[in-house]
Amino acid sequence: MTTYNEIAGRRVNFLSSDPTYVDTNSNGQVWYNSSTATLKSWLPTGAWISGGSMNTPRRGPFGAGTQTATFAAGGFQPPFTFLSNAELYNGIAWTNTGSIGTARYNGGSAGTQTAGLIFGGYTSAPGARTAATESFNGSTWTSVNSLNTSRYGLRGVGIQTAALGFGGYAPAISGATESWNGTSWTSNPTGLNTARAYTGSAGTQTAALAFGGWLAPGNTAATESFNGSTWTSLNSMNTSRTGLAGAGTQASAIGFGGETPRTGATELWNGTTWTSNPTGLSTARNDPGGAGTQTAAVCFAGNSGPGISNITEEWNFGVYSYSAAAWASGGNMGTARRYLSGCGTQTASLAIGGYTTTPVANTESYNGTSWSPVSSLNTARAYSAAAGNQTSAVIFGGDGPGTSTEKWNGTVWTSNPTGLNTARYALAGVGTQTAALAFSGSPDGNTMSTATESFNGSTWTTVPGVMNTGRFYLTGAGLQTAALAIGGLINPPGSISSATESYNGTSWTTVNSLNSGRRALASAGTQTAALAFGGTPPITGATETWNGTSWSNLPSMTTARYLLAGGGIQSLAVAFGGSTGSNSSATEEWTGEVATASSKTLTTS
Repeated sequence: MTTYNEIAGRRVNFLSSDPTYVDTNSNGQVWYNSSTATLKSWLPTGAWISGGSMNTPRRGPFGAGTQTATFAAGGFQPPFTFLSNAELYNGIAWTNTGSIGTARYNGGSAGTQTAGLIFGGYTSAPGARTAATESFNGSTWTSVNSLNTSRYGLRGVGIQTAALGFGGYAPAISGATESWNGTSWTSNPTGLNTARAYTGSAGTQTAALAFGGWLAPGNTAATESFNGSTWTSLNSMNTSRTGLAGAGTQASAIGFGGETPRTGATELWNGTTWTSNPTGLSTARNDPGGAGTQTAAVCFAGNSGPGISNITEEWNFGVYSYSAAAWASGGNMGTARRYLSGCGTQTASLAIGGYTTTPVANTESYNGTSWSPVSSLNTARAYSAAAGNQTSAVIFGGDGPGTSTEKWNGTVWTSNPTGLNTARYALAGVGTQTAALAFSGSPDGNTMSTATESFNGSTWTTVPGVMNTGRFYLTGAGLQTAALAIGGLINPPGSISSATESYNGTSWTTVNSLNSGRRALASAGTQTAALAFGGTPPITGATETWNGTSWSNLPSMTTARYLLAGGGIQSLAVAFGGSTGSNSSATEEWTGEVATASSKTLTTS
């Protein structure tokens, strides 16, 4: 009898619990769980999850790239608005970028987020076609040589210097195929076997795939492959449709969405046949944008009926399923306030002091679900900074301006005999109760302090390193010897700062700035993995993540606010209090993207 080891080249592991680690060779791995007396295996699955919403709803956008680095440009909004604005997706959130030169929708796309190409499209009602081609360098668009045949409803594949465009209305339904060499378009002697528009597409200039589309009248499920010179008809899709999107390669593609009527149906192509996935897009739509691979694709915008959409969904196929990064509501604070301080983790935070109509001494403790009042500060204060955790914290500086320092032991606050050397308010602080760092702030609202002080649990010492940009209403993340200073207000001249500085225990170094300059924001995390959220102007819930080198946009908080406090780590943070225009008691919890391995119990049935 043939054994599993002989077939798979591996043995069945005997384990007391399911493994928690999945490597690249885990697909098909079988193990016996002795605790549940079951034979199990990792189960590759495919599913769509919610991604960050686009800034501008649209249908028929141009787009290309990967799941975590996509561009989207142009599009249409009813009744007769043709869009020129473009956006970039980082796998979590969309950011506006430079606009295309010719407003249009439903054309061909190719390339990457930093080297893109768009061509053709529908430019104005009723039925104006264009041959215009534009290239993208990651920030700006440049007009280049046009297609030989003006058309809309065509599709494209490839890269910026080697693209393919095919199908569309020119003005009748066309199978015309053109190749791009980075400079000009060349018409291919033969076109699609089934002339059509609004197909799905995947692949490269010399190994392309076209599937589905519109025959005028009627939808088609026809699939064709291109080898660089000719098209060959292959097995059809399971669901005929038009206005779908696709991603992947000629031998490993995915098609999704479309109109049959409107659908979210998703199919996978293995080079020979199409297989329908049990679940499709959460939001059925036609005319969406799409990019990526068969195992990691992205779908954005489209006509979701009755209106158009800004919804993004991400497709993942493998042994892992993913939950999207997002903010969720937590328990409200007992006292709504702004200018407060905070420290701790997402499930063990401390909210300290602040301002209602006057400075307050209130302290509240958060357990991840609800807030409870605990012993108050000895001195009511606002505009202060804090460091530490829920059972061992320190608060310093603040309105006055002040130098006073208090320490928390989990039960009561004790005034420290000595305070800061430099009186200031709206400063930032990081670290622990016995190794804290205080930096920047202002003594009078006009003079910006660059002073940095370290705390050893009893005394403050001014350290040689001064900040490069003095400011107040900034925030900080990290430790005493590895800190990050983020954003703030520079006065004079009263300008909002996006500056970020890194501290190594001796000196400050200016690093890459926030994408959105702001003051009175909050933060969480470390010097190399931070999260910044909230702030003004305008009052915002904008969230950005820091990877040690640069900032990237994330989904915004539900409640836009400033003068708030926060705590936690980059993947599990908490935000509380602040002002929305009036004092807030709202709490929100941030959870980064979570990957969960999926396993299946094997049976004899």
